[in-house]
Amino acid sequence: MQFFQAINNLEAAVETQLNVAGPEIAAAGTQLMAALKPAINQTMMDIVSMAVTEISSQLETKTVDIRLVDGEPELVVNDDPSRVPPPPPPPPPGAEHGEARITLRLPEYLKDLINEAASESGVSINSYVADTLSQNATKKQRKPGTRHRTTIEL
Repeated sequence: MQFFQAINNLEAAVETQLNVAGPEIAAAGTQLMAALKPAINQTMMDIVSMAVTEISSQLETKTVDIRLVDGEPELVVNDDPSRVPPPPPPPPPGAEHGEARITLRLPEYLKDLINEAASESGVSINSYVADTLSQNATKKQRKPGTRHRTTIEL
């Protein structure tokens, strides 16, 4: 985050406006900006902190923290295991459970690939897609600080 650059841009914009008013006003404005700099810095940090709180509240399994690196705030996204809801238990064999319907738009070639894979597996397209998504959705959560890339085989 370029915290100090934003403050310098604000100071430059104010200074440019004050120069239009004349040298006496510009000198007084420069002194006023110097006196206000700590308050501006604190206000900027407060804004960053409020944004972090807001973003964290909207993330289900992650938190956002602020770290100061060379005086500049840096936002860091972390996994929060305490916020990860446990996966629902599988239904007992033979038990009826509710169903949900979704509409999924796919390119024609992808639909053909899924249809072919389902046929090779000997199941319906619906069962094949539901099983594949279920397997991928219930995988263990990854460890904090690691990147994870996965491909869903259809």
